[in-house]
Amino acid sequence: MAVVVVAVVRGRLPPPGASPLPAGGLRVHVLDVGQGDSILLRPPRAPAILVDSGPPDADVADDLASAGVDELGALVVTHPDLDHVGGASSLLARVDTAEVLFARLDRATRVAAGAAGSDLGRLAAGAVVRSGELRLDVLWPPRERLGLGKPAEPNDLSLVLLARWQGFRMLLSGDAEAEAAVVEAGDIDVLKVAHHGSDDAGLEALLARADPELAVISVGSANPYGHPTAATLGTLEAAGVNVVRTDATGTVELGAAGNSWAIAAP
Repeated sequence: MAVVVVAVVRGRLPPPGASPLPAGGLRVHVLDVGQGDSILLRPPRAPAILVDSGPPDADVADDLASAGVDELGALVVTHPDLDHVGGASSLLARVDTAEVLFARLDRATRVAAGAAGSDLGRLAAGAVVRSGELRLDVLWPPRERLGLGKPAEPNDLSLVLLARWQGFRMLLSGDAEAEAAVVEAGDIDVLKVAHHGSDDAGLEALLARADPELAVISVGSANPYGHPTAATLGTLEAAGVNVVRTDATGTVELGAAGNSWAIAAP
């Protein structure tokens, strides 16, 4: 399939072919897993990191193979909802994964990690995950919010990660809407919109603080939840943020090196 390359300019997406992906840098694949999340980060000369593994019917191992990835430095589980962790057991059985990192983890994935020989590690705000020059800063949840029993709203304890590579910054919000998870990420280039574009009363304030150029929404077509909602799309449009959706474009690939980055959408 041909790849269309576009550079990102505030408020619009330029014509195809405007800018190539920077060579030799980080690649980020927001995988098309339907109504769910799975984001592959591939730093050069260092192990890849996968954030979430999509729903049970996602075949993320095949997606990784297509990207030339046959092992992972870590699988980071943002939270134990099935649309983010349902594919983990299959993935761990097929792809050598050094670590499974999480704030909260379901039993099935814990058992699968043990069977696969993957180490387990718990994350909370203040932790850092590294692979080569790639750095993932954990911004949420606070450690004191963990271990207090089953939360009333599980999404509120989803991991929120700031991916940093040279001059590129991408906020990976999991399912933690900005209304509940108030984080300070500084200026960012790309926002992975929380919870597939659900209503989020905190989104406008987050956009004002972080000033992203691009918002990526990982969402399934004709999903029963109305994602992304008209309110969320309206907030992004009012802020002049470009929007790319996996239900419309399929897997979204970003490339970054130095202070330049671009998006390649199939």
